[in-house]
Amino acid sequence: MSPMESHTKTSSAIATAALFFPSLIICSVGMILLNKTLSVGFPYPNTILGLQNGASVLYLWTGSRVLGIFDLSVPFRLSQFKPFLYPTLNWVMMLALSLKMLQYNSVATMVMFKTLGTILTCTVEIFYFGVRYSRNAKAALGVLALGSAIYAGSDVGFSYTGYFWATMQILSWVLQTFVEKIATVDSEQTKAGVAVIRNLLSLPVVACLIGVSGELGGIKELLDRQEVWGQVALSSLLGCGLGLSTSALYKTFAPTAVVVANNIGKCISIVFGCILFHDKLIPTQICGLALSLAGSFWYGQEEKKTP
Repeated sequence: MSPMESHTKTSSAIATAALFFPSLIICSVGMILLNKTLSVGFPYPNTILGLQNGASVLYLWTGSRVLGIFDLSVPFRLSQFKPFLYPTLNWVMMLALSLKMLQYNSVATMVMFKTLGTILTCTVEIFYFGVRYSRNAKAALGVLALGSAIYAGSDVGFSYTGYFWATMQILSWVLQTFVEKIATVDSEQTKAGVAVIRNLLSLPVVACLIGVSGELGGIKELLDRQEVWGQVALSSLLGCGLGLSTSALYKTFAPTAVVVANNIGKCISIVFGCILFHDKLIPTQICGLALSLAGSFWYGQEEKKTP
């Protein structure tokens, strides 16, 4: 590589970092806080999810046709939708449960449960798939488990209802991890095209969940809640921005850098959760949460070393 090419590549990496690292953190934090706001102020998770997924389709189409930032160059065909039908069913449940979980739990509890999902995933891999882990990886999972236990044992905001929904969400997340692994779909569509397919497939599923869960009253309430429309529109926009930023960063930087940025976003979300929603954290909880995040990061580093 010539000095000119090296300089150009370095300049491009700096520009990408300056634009997309802050964007990733802002979008991640904003989406979590907006979802928490929606879950508390408008307790109809399936209705929220339907609006968000519908808005995401509009954003992706606009971003492709008007702004040129998403690639929807491959024509859509019915055959492209069929392979994603079953994975989308649990994906919808996972997202709806995430909103339900935030209705009863603090942002910090949500972060802790998501790190705990790593342990559950590894447990299934060990007993079902026969995956072997190094000593360091097992030690990292032990640190993660210890931190989660310390946090849960001292959670001043503990509620059986909140932990029930959090457990259901994480179980759904773990299931989705293996659904994606087992039913890997090789599609001719672009990444943005696959996102459009999934969001479109999710809409009839969400409509059924709205009817079954008795959320029809929430649709009527929407007519008088203009702020909900704004929050949904912004949260969906941030979700698209998060996907765009993550994709751009993975193309230029090592996964470790993106993971660090995600962890920074989680920490900022916890701080703002305490400020905006008056979430209470005692020192023991903070120590447990720090251990969980550290264990999660350590495990991520060890996992990359696996041949």
